[in-house]
Amino acid sequence: MNPLPEGWPRVLAHRGASSLAPENTLSAFQRARELGCRGVELDIQLCATGEVIVFHDPYLKRIAGSDVKVADSPFNALRKLDAGRHFSPAFAGERIPLFEEVLETLGSDICIDIEIKTSGIQSAQTAQALQRILQRHNRRNCIISSFNPFALLSCQRLMPDILTAAIYCSDRGVPWYLRHRECLFISRAPILKPERRLAPWSPERPIYTRAPALVWTVDDRNEAERLLSGGVASVITNRIQDMCDL
Repeated sequence: MNPLPEGWPRVLAHRGASSLAPENTLSAFQRARELGCRGVELDIQLCATGEVIVFHDPYLKRIAGSDVKVADSPFNALRKLDAGRHFSPAFAGERIPLFEEVLETLGSDICIDIEIKTSGIQSAQTAQALQRILQRHNRRNCIISSFNPFALLSCQRLMPDILTAAIYCSDRGVPWYLRHRECLFISRAPILKPERRLAPWSPERPIYTRAPALVWTVDDRNEAERLLSGGVASVITNRIQDMCDL
């Protein structure tokens, strides 16, 4: 039996419609919704004053040009930064959103893969803050994913009715002790979330696994079709405009 939430889509927009608008911004999520997308993936973390924001990197440099760490920045300082100009002058003035603002933008009918970006120290705090928000918005059509098994364990303890997914890849940017499915083994998450090169699929032998797999990041439609026909539950893509109908 597939444990994913009812109506879970086969394609998720990676950080919103991130090839059409700045990633993880309200514009990106609104654009995904306008395209008919039924599910998105996004990243959350806590800032210094405890708000849950939607932002991928630990540092602000790539998106906002600042060398400051997100976890050390109060929300009122983050709110003043430009999160859109790096993508295009047309999006100048785009702000880093609160997770609750994204929920309101998406509406209750869109499924969400919520990726927690946190260190071990902040795992419990992030899980508690996320629980409060999801309860307040009565959200059930979501899953929680992370590279960090301790974040997943905290979420499993606090929110046993929301499924978790263990992310893994072989990238050198990931700590060496998490490159070989250690997150999966430690957290015992019921959902797999491998990078596309590690997807448990081949043309000769399609997968038949007891655990559903969400594969990232798949931007070629033909590859997405092969993975889905091979048994992958969902693909996560930057090019949702090419794949909404899959």
